[in-house]
Amino acid sequence: MHRYTELIIKGKMRLDEIIDFARAMAIDTVAPDRISILFLVQLYTNTVVLRRMNPAKIIREIKALEGDERMSRTKPLQPFKHPPLKGLWHKHYLAEGVGSMARNLQNGLKKDGLPWFEKRIQEAEKTKNETYLTEIDVKALVDDAIHGNWLRRSEANELTGEWIIYAQYEGKNYYLCLGQHDSGDEYLRKQIDDACCLQFPFLTNLLSDAALE
Repeated sequence: MHRYTELIIKGKMRLDEIIDFARAMAIDTVAPDRISILFLVQLYTNTVVLRRMNPAKIIREIKALEGDERMSRTKPLQPFKHPPLKGLWHKHYLAEGVGSMARNLQNGLKKDGLPWFEKRIQEAEKTKNETYLTEIDVKALVDDAIHGNWLRRSEANELTGEWIIYAQYEGKNYYLCLGQHDSGDEYLRKQIDDACCLQFPFLTNLLSDAALE
């Protein structure tokens, strides 16, 4: 963790607390010297201070990016295709809360519909009998809409969430910050410029070259 002790954190947070937190989570053992101080501050803040994030879900996705693909249940990694984040990559992690679950269930319904209910309709059409849903049928329908829907998304690695933003350099991943879909690309880029380019000097050229492509 020596790299982090050389950096200055502005504000009220104590560096030793963040270092202890990172050690407790064994974060630096997953990607030694490749996790930015900004990333650690964000993870610490959302986990310890605000208590709105499960760090295990994020570490799980980093492990997947580091080679253990079995760890991931979310969408595959993707590059940012447009400035100002062009040149960087992102991987989804599963966010906490009802909103995240609702967004995934909605995506699943749009893609797959309700297979159990559609099967019942097809069966009724074949027999040409007027069929009514029973109380048991309604329970099965709800289970398919929620549990079955979630399971299908998970097994297909299609769960969506918020972002782990990282850079690829000389065959390794450098984890820069956490982002949300509504954070705004300009805001995320400013965070990276202000906090990560000093720690990882290669970023300046990487982002400049990507902007010219």
